[in-house]
Amino acid sequence: MAADNNIDMQDDKLDREIIEEVADTVRAIAEAKEEAQTNLAGWQRSQADFENYKRREEVKQKETLEFAKEVTIVRLLPTLDTLQQGLKHAPQGVDETWLKGIQATLGQLEKTLAEMGVVKIEALGKPFDPHFHEAVREVPGEQDGLVVEDLQTGYEINGKVIRPSQVVISKQQ
Repeated sequence: MAADNNIDMQDDKLDREIIEEVADTVRAIAEAKEEAQTNLAGWQRSQADFENYKRREEVKQKETLEFAKEVTIVRLLPTLDTLQQGLKHAPQGVDETWLKGIQATLGQLEKTLAEMGVVKIEALGKPFDPHFHEAVREVPGEQDGLVVEDLQTGYEINGKVIRPSQVVISKQQ
């Protein structure tokens, strides 16, 4: 019986060791799962942060390109004005072929600007609007605040005025 008791004690000791080993393994698995969840959450945050960064950079790049486009267009407008004034004030006897060439150049420039989203501000005959027009002079007229002459064409791009029209408005007497 003593041998049976000894075997039972060894079995109990072995059972306890196995139970402790299983408990340690379960704890290790639980810790590994917790660490995996923490790592996954960190990776997901990093991934979301990176996606947000990419979106912000895309918006920033688009805004920079739009700004550069606006600056370029604003710098080209005086050239457009000069060509238009040259045609208006062409002296008598100028070669018609030359005038047609200037008109074609002007038309090409206007077409390119339109393709870039530039829109002329129509002012003549419209009520004065300080958001789109800059009043340079007032003249007597039948109606108050009506644009009677467009001295310099205004332009807008994407709904934003990049140069207001310089206009003459009527003042009722």
